[in-house]
Amino acid sequence: MNPPVGSWAARVAPVERSTAQARATYDRLAPWYDWAEAPFERWARAAGLRMLDARPGERILEIGVGTGHTLAALAQQVGTDGSLLGIDLSLRMTQATRRRLARKNRGTRLALIQADARHLPLDAVSVDAVTMSFTLELMATEDIPVVLTQCRRVLRDAGRITVVSLELRDTPNLMTRLYLAAHRRWPRSVDCRPLPLHDVLVASGFTVSGTWSGTIAGLPVTAISART
Repeated sequence: MNPPVGSWAARVAPVERSTAQARATYDRLAPWYDWAEAPFERWARAAGLRMLDARPGERILEIGVGTGHTLAALAQQVGTDGSLLGIDLSLRMTQATRRRLARKNRGTRLALIQADARHLPLDAVSVDAVTMSFTLELMATEDIPVVLTQCRRVLRDAGRITVVSLELRDTPNLMTRLYLAAHRRWPRSVDCRPLPLHDVLVASGFTVSGTWSGTIAGLPVTAISART
């Protein structure tokens, strides 16, 4: 049985595409991602990495690896005694990440898997930390608690998670309202939608330990660290 969706769900715009359509979209986008989206996400991703505070020797999972910028940074932080796991729905994104890490990794153990985060192919209590950036808000509303339950399953005792996401505030600003209008008009192209991330994580059983706020082109963005 899937975990229940929290009360936050009524505030969130729906996702109107299938998992297969999402996979196809990001397979097509992979060759252009570093030009089209990654530059806008850089500062927020960096904030998430600071909050994750990866340590030498840790085993860390990233969900939604994109083209590998976060894993490349994590490889330096966990070192040769650590290990990294990366999953992405898109095969071409995992391939792009593999190419980047082939250039930048200096001996950290790495496994990259094309997989659906609703069914993480990992043992229970097997990772020290989970991170994802601009990934959770791509998922169907009913899938978000499923994915976070999977994250709790694979995290070790006192494990931690850091999530970076577009932020849905109680009173959305003008840019958020315009963005949501575009999402309603072109839901398969403007595919992300903001989340009340604090409420999402708490409803899934996490305890929030830190928050960072910023903007991308006027859109509020948040990074939240939490523990099981």
